[in-house]
Amino acid sequence: MSIAYFSTLGAGLSAVYGGVISLVNTWLVDRHTSKQKIMTMSVQASIGMMAYSVIMRMAMVVGLTLVGYFYLALNSEALIIGLILGLIGFLMDKVLQR
Repeated sequence: MSIAYFSTLGAGLSAVYGGVISLVNTWLVDRHTSKQKIMTMSVQASIGMMAYSVIMRMAMVVGLTLVGYFYLALNSEALIIGLILGLIGFLMDKVLQR
């Protein structure tokens, strides 16, 4: 039953949208990381930049998820599954690069 539920076009588009959200989140992480490596700054400035990055990314993830659910009327379960699988893929990539 659940396989047929997630094999619809709407669920597929919702999962892709969730994956795009995680891709944008990954791009922002890479952007802030590379910016911190280039700049010479104090520890306090580095921590402030990290906190700003986390707050901005979480607000972006929540905002885009809510837009997908309420404005675009996407399937919430498939959207969240796509988002989570994208984030797990990002974490696995970062672990394997070390």
